[in-house]
Amino acid sequence: MVTTVGQIIVNNEIPEEFRDHARNLTKGETDKLLEAIAVKYPERYRDISLRMMQVGKDASFDEGTTLRLSDLAPNIDIRPNVAALHLREAAIKRDKTMSPQDKQDALDSLYGEVHQDIQDRTMKAALAVNNPLALQVKSRARGTPGQLASMLSTPGVYQDSHDKTIPLFIEHSYAHGLAPHEYFAASYGARKGVISNKQGTRRAGYLGKLMGMAVMDSVVTEPDCETPYGIPVDAHDPDNLGAVLARDIAGFPAGTVVSSSVMSKLAGDKVDSVVLRSTITCGTHKGVCQQCAGQRESGDFPELGYHIGLNAASALAEQIAQQALNIKHSGKKSEGNVTYAGFDVIKNLATSPELFPDRAAIAEVDGDITAIRAAPQGGYHVDVGGQQHYVGANMALKVQEGDTVEAGDQLSDGIITPDDAVKYKGIGEGRLYFANRMTQAFRETNLGANRRNAEALARSIVNHVQITDPDAAGEHLPGDVVTYSDWAYGYRPRSTATRQAPRQSIGRYLEEPALHYTIGTKISKNVANALKQQNINDVLTHQDPVGVAPTMVSVVNTPQYSDDWMARLSSSYLKTRLLEDVHRAATSNPYGANPLPGLAQGIVYGDKSTKVKPKLESIQPS
Repeated sequence: MVTTVGQIIVNNEIPEEFRDHARNLTKGETDKLLEAIAVKYPERYRDISLRMMQVGKDASFDEGTTLRLSDLAPNIDIRPNVAALHLREAAIKRDKTMSPQDKQDALDSLYGEVHQDIQDRTMKAALAVNNPLALQVKSRARGTPGQLASMLSTPGVYQDSHDKTIPLFIEHSYAHGLAPHEYFAASYGARKGVISNKQGTRRAGYLGKLMGMAVMDSVVTEPDCETPYGIPVDAHDPDNLGAVLARDIAGFPAGTVVSSSVMSKLAGDKVDSVVLRSTITCGTHKGVCQQCAGQRESGDFPELGYHIGLNAASALAEQIAQQALNIKHSGKKSEGNVTYAGFDVIKNLATSPELFPDRAAIAEVDGDITAIRAAPQGGYHVDVGGQQHYVGANMALKVQEGDTVEAGDQLSDGIITPDDAVKYKGIGEGRLYFANRMTQAFRETNLGANRRNAEALARSIVNHVQITDPDAAGEHLPGDVVTYSDWAYGYRPRSTATRQAPRQSIGRYLEEPALHYTIGTKISKNVANALKQQNINDVLTHQDPVGVAPTMVSVVNTPQYSDDWMARLSSSYLKTRLLEDVHRAATSNPYGANPLPGLAQGIVYGDKSTKVKPKLESIQPS
């Protein structure tokens, strides 16, 4: 066996089955290793992680890192890249058929493409000679490939405080020294970093506060809701670790906690998709259950009373705030175009603005695409099932004549808004889309985000329906918006509902959940295929809608739809809220899942030695 002293030292501190004398233990690999150990040996995790940390401290103190002047010398020749860039740059500027904005977009794309190539070559060349700076970047101990390229090759281009690219490609590295005009361009980036530090953290903090208030009632309230439902996910997603199987798969029964050994077995059996318990599909009326929450970082299920929603919102908000600080340290270089990522995309997904930038054109009806015509104002007219849809001039088509689409399917590039996903696909599919798209936005912004945190956020935000049928309204009036969780808890399937195979139920409406699809979801061909793929052989459906329409509510307004009037005080327009609550004789339960009424009443939390019995089940505003 050929190994290193470092490998021997590290392997000596971990359980035998996790030892590997040939692996490259980067930060990411270390995180996965420690997570797997936490799941397998939760009682030993603290001691093992402490010893691993000490190994790192000792290595840093005893070995350290030595830098030579030669480590800062340019390691590749970027002159051919720059020469080719100038030729393409000049051609774009001369093109009279392009609008100023089109030219700017083309230049941004060009700068990003060239800088990405230089960045990749710089990293490869530096690793080939064991450059200590490149090794630090590779291990993820410090720095990024972009920062390494800035040091050794070029920082590329910069953006000003208004996020506009300065049309000047830097031709020197920091180690080589910038020309005066390049230095002044870089000063704009430095100014952007300072402004971002002041404004970005404020914006991130505000969004984090909104997310925290939206998930305020997402508390672990019971051990197991015993729901048979779950969400389909990629079987190889590392975020699955700690989650609970909702359906039998590859010899593992429902209820099995996904561990590294389970994932290895699934990979060996070439299983591509599994169905997991999730906060999205939890059947608990108020709050969530331990099994749907899944095991946490400690390797244990969360205790009753654990605020999983606030924990998830805080974890996501921290990553957003860190992005603002990273801009300060990086000087806001343009690292190339990342499709539909960044703070604004994350914010728009959560707040659902009426005018959603980069909104994708979607099909509003089921049908075949019978015609695609150029629109006089630019863009295209797309006929779907006899209904005309408009695709904007700045959007590329994703469909062609003869394709068959369903309501809610994407016709152009861009972002499917949560509003559209919920409106045309239902609450369940909307929740899953929101969680996956939010996770994608975080990762494409180079931020760490665990999918299960986004799921906790999705359950609270994508959770509203509007009453459309007075016969199905109960205590509510047509037009009222209520939480899906409250409405579904009191819903009972109609006596004329029938149970049959998903393919036979196309065009009908679910009377009870199936997989991640919620009550009222219309069975389409895609839904039927998804259910069949997960071996769901029958569903309970009805030919008529259930009397409510799924609707998306902004994270800003989510608290105001609580059925607890004290909890609603955390929203905006307090005077209006209070007047409505008085007129409706609204109540407040200080012992409910939302902690705000309890805090207002001075109830003591967490004291297991004192059992506080509620004197009042509800309090009314007066």
